Amino acid sequence: MRALVCVLMLSSCVPVIEASTGPIAAPSNTWSWVEFDDTQCANGTPTGLGVNPAEGSSDVVIYLMGGGACWDAASCYLIKSAWNVDLGYGAAQFSGESFRHLALFDRRAAANPFSSASFVYVPYCTGDLHVGTAEQPHLQGQLTRHVGAKNLDAFLKRLGPTFSNAKRVFVVGTSAGGFGAQMNAWRFAAAFPSAEVHVLADSAALLTPSGTRWREWNAAWKPQRPPGCVRCEDEAEAWAAAARINLRGGRLGLVTSEEDGLLSAFSGRTGSEFRDATHALVRSTFETETSAAFVVPGARHVFLDQWTGVERNGVGLLPWLTAWRDGVDFRSP
Repeated sequence: MRALVCVLMLSSCVPVIEASTGPIAAPSNTWSWVEFDDTQCANGTPTGLGVNPAEGSSDVVIYLMGGGACWDAASCYLIKSAWNVDLGYGAAQFSGESFRHLALFDRRAAANPFSSASFVYVPYCTGDLHVGTAEQPHLQGQLTRHVGAKNLDAFLKRLGPTFSNAKRVFVVGTSAGGFGAQMNAWRFAAAFPSAEVHVLADSAALLTPSGTRWREWNAAWKPQRPPGCVRCEDEAEAWAAAARINLRGGRLGLVTSEEDGLLSAFSGRTGSEFRDATHALVRSTFETETSAAFVVPGARHVFLDQWTGVERNGVGLLPWLTAWRDGVDFRSP
């Protein structure tokens, strides 16, 4: 049942749909916030998601929000290297969310390959790349809930029936959301067994960090490994390979710069080390009939906020995204 309430912020009004069960009923061609009382942000408060259905469309875009990562007291509460860990994320935050205005969600833009799709916006408030299943006592007397994967399970339990007639589901994520899109590819494929499921990661090359950080992330978040991925606990690259396999023929795309300035620092690699590792990842995982990468020179982080004017070897990013959508001439330029 939809609550008769709006959240006012920045002169906008976002309807709030109360927590419930079963398919989500929301007005078409506008954003609504849907509360989920079986989810948690890192601070223990419940969260939800945004929905913007397109009447009659058989395409669905599920967007996973980015925002860093954290795994201990220092990274979560001193450096604060992940978004929304302290304050959580609810209807008020979504009402003022700048990423809600990405070109990806612009139905008026003729050049937008996804203008006619239904949209789902999955927020990020768990600091765990959307893959965590753990609660950690990083601070004395306070649990940090790294439960991004559990939240996704709650969301997908309702999104599957909501879009039961979907023929194509496009899972898109930027930065931390891009990692989550790849690492949870098997979850999305299971939630939509009758649809094509395709994954696109923006600025999220799955490269094992230097030193002990990958082990620290696994210990803090306790991610559930995809079916059949015996190497996922040891190396990040294995998650990308598992995503390609578990999509059951769905397309896996990666958009990244060669020396992503944010991710290279985050992973403890120099720019040149990140570049070499990125190209090795592309050769091993993103050069198949169902996978491709759009890799551009430089250190830019995130491309879906401004995707016009981006080219690689004479191929524009927008035509390449259309190829990912349709599977026609989908390859690495």
